[in-house]
Amino acid sequence: MASTERRIRAAAMRLFTAKGGTQLTMSELANEAQVARGTLYRNIGSIDQLFDKILAEMCAELLERVSATFTEDDDPTTRVATGLRMLVRYAHQDPAIGRFIVRFTLTEEALREVLTGPPMDDLRAGFAEGRYDIDDSMIMSAASLLVGATVSAMSMVLEGHQTWREAGSCAAELVLRGLGVDAAEAHQIATADLRALHTGSYR
Repeated sequence: MASTERRIRAAAMRLFTAKGGTQLTMSELANEAQVARGTLYRNIGSIDQLFDKILAEMCAELLERVSATFTEDDDPTTRVATGLRMLVRYAHQDPAIGRFIVRFTLTEEALREVLTGPPMDDLRAGFAEGRYDIDDSMIMSAASLLVGATVSAMSMVLEGHQTWREAGSCAAELVLRGLGVDAAEAHQIATADLRALHTGSYR
């Protein structure tokens, strides 16, 4: 990604988060990004298009980066818990992106990435392998539980109520227990050492 495009996206994220949506003008974005308005028109199209693109690409890339840390030996339960914890850690490491995710993850565009991406694959695999003690008709509710717990844990970290380790592990353990994983195993999985999150390109 070119430096100008990266600066525009970073500025847009700050404004979207501050305003709670796409109610901003090209002039506001140009001032925040410190670029000419003509540069914006050449790079982004409309404000709404920029928002949708940033949100979809960010969710897809973060999920891809988390998935890239897994090995073939990791079972689906471990991937679900570890992915949640890694995202919470990332919100701590990059609060600007963390706040953007917390603010907009429950929008249609972001949820589509979750429900068609690696987290849903891991949930389905866990059901198929009999790792969860609930009916497989509840998979969409399980996905909702996973998303909600992740966003809530991020928010707790960003607001200073918990450390990323505490928030991530507690949320992961809660999700696993909700899926029917044995309490002792859920705690062990949710508190295991984390691997490094692969670097990305959207910032």
